[in-house]
Amino acid sequence: MGRKRFLDLLEQFRSRRVAVVGDYLLDQYILGTTSRVSREAPIPVIDYQQSVHHPGGAANAAQNVTALGATAVAVGVLGDDPEGAVLSELLRGRGVDTRALLFAPGEATSTKLRIMAGEMNAQKQQVARVDRSHRVALADGLAARLTSAISGAVDTSDVLLLADYGLGVLESPIVEHAIARARARTVPIVVDSRYRLAWFRGATVAVPNETEAMEALGIERESDLMDAEAMKGRVADCGLEGLIVTRGSLGMIVCDARGAYEIIGIAGSREATDVTGAGDTVAAMVALSLAAGGTLAEAARMATFAASVVVMKRGTATASPDEVRAAIAAPESPGERA
Repeated sequence: MGRKRFLDLLEQFRSRRVAVVGDYLLDQYILGTTSRVSREAPIPVIDYQQSVHHPGGAANAAQNVTALGATAVAVGVLGDDPEGAVLSELLRGRGVDTRALLFAPGEATSTKLRIMAGEMNAQKQQVARVDRSHRVALADGLAARLTSAISGAVDTSDVLLLADYGLGVLESPIVEHAIARARARTVPIVVDSRYRLAWFRGATVAVPNETEAMEALGIERESDLMDAEAMKGRVADCGLEGLIVTRGSLGMIVCDARGAYEIIGIAGSREATDVTGAGDTVAAMVALSLAAGGTLAEAARMATFAASVVVMKRGTATASPDEVRAAIAAPESPGERA
């Protein structure tokens, strides 16, 4: 696999549409400075500077799709609250099609609040994180609206990306409907799920990190991930066609139910600045690469290029086509070594 093949795949992204179905979250950041410890408790006192918002969860996957030049169709449930309004506006500003996002009265938009602080003119570090994880209740009316939205999105897209953060949108009946709809159209299905791979039988590929894969596959030792024959059986038992396991600085493992197995090295530096949201970047890149006609191994290599960009940025980040081109062109890229 040479650079030209990867560049050709990247060029095709502009004409591809991705249906991103899952749990949409809002990432909130409070930025401030600190130079003293509170007299009330052994904690730093933060002098507030500003608040910043970013799309999180499935929303981050969606903005990664548009950052790479493609079209993302967002399908999920937001609370009818200020956080939901902020998240929807953020996504529209990033070019995401939000017409299939459902606002549900009585529900709350899940948020992750990170407090970042440091001395004046110094790099901010995370001091605390406060999660408001709200599990959506899919009553009959809301479930029917969601099912209809999924059908419309899948029918007009080239690939389905299911982003599962365990917050209620991707319950079993919804998952079954989405996968059946995509398979009926022979649309690739990419799954990014924490610990529930067996829920997504019939999917093309899942993209868990190493810890998630071991938990989902019932593996206790990291070395078992290197057993190609055993991994083939475990992937097949989950009902998946393939699996891409991300391992940070150790790269990725790519395997499928037919027995293909490959270990892929990373692109770029091993010294990551921030891995926040990198899994969403991998999922988006794998989805687009498959939509462009890439193989599983090609999709994984494309994901290493995008990941090498975002892990060098602070906070929830995306990669642009120009940045990915530069990563592909770098002499130490996996494409160069292949």
